[in-house]
Amino acid sequence: MAEKNESVLWLSTGDRIFLGVAAPLVGGVLGFFLPRFASWVTTLAWVPFQGPFELVASWSSWWVPYVFAAVGVAVGAAFVAVALYESLRVVVAESGIRVTQDGETTGFDRSEAATVFVDGKELVVLDSASRQVVRAPIEEKAHAVEQVFTSHGYSFVDGDPYESLYQRWVPDTPALPAEINAVMRAREKALEKKSRTDVSELRVELDRLGIVVRDRKSSQYWRPLVRP
Repeated sequence: MAEKNESVLWLSTGDRIFLGVAAPLVGGVLGFFLPRFASWVTTLAWVPFQGPFELVASWSSWWVPYVFAAVGVAVGAAFVAVALYESLRVVVAESGIRVTQDGETTGFDRSEAATVFVDGKELVVLDSASRQVVRAPIEEKAHAVEQVFTSHGYSFVDGDPYESLYQRWVPDTPALPAEINAVMRAREKALEKKSRTDVSELRVELDRLGIVVRDRKSSQYWRPLVRP
């Protein structure tokens, strides 16, 4: 249930309107001119894969550009829907936080959010044991995130307070048990496949095993939990 004094961190209204208008418009324009472009490409012998262009160019009816324009608008609208669906939406209230991404919403009590900061382009929320209850890409600037969280009384810090504890993971790191190394190997493969769901689930599993992990491009860095 929504509280009276909630704040929302998401794409701004202006950004959502621009995205909702621009993407279908661009798709429609590209679709409308696709038959003409295809006809021109068929005159260029050096362009490979001429088959699809020749097929489009062969459709000469007056209504063809309008059909492609309609398809372009639909593709643009689908792009907007996916972008909004995947984007992080954070609702901050006095009692806690609700995080929505990929259509799934997770709630956290105020007591679970001991420390909040922005790490690069990711929002990070740590609990009292330094466990990452939230680590997800966010569009807003760090100062905007800070303003929202501090206005609701949360502890916001400038950067990761445990930065110095991170070490780069390499296969079979001697300092880590075999079980953790196995999870790290599985997560490395998930990163290579760009499987965001698996990457996130394996991060949670590492939290359970007492290890905090973060990514820098394709490399994993780890640190132990820091309990009070």
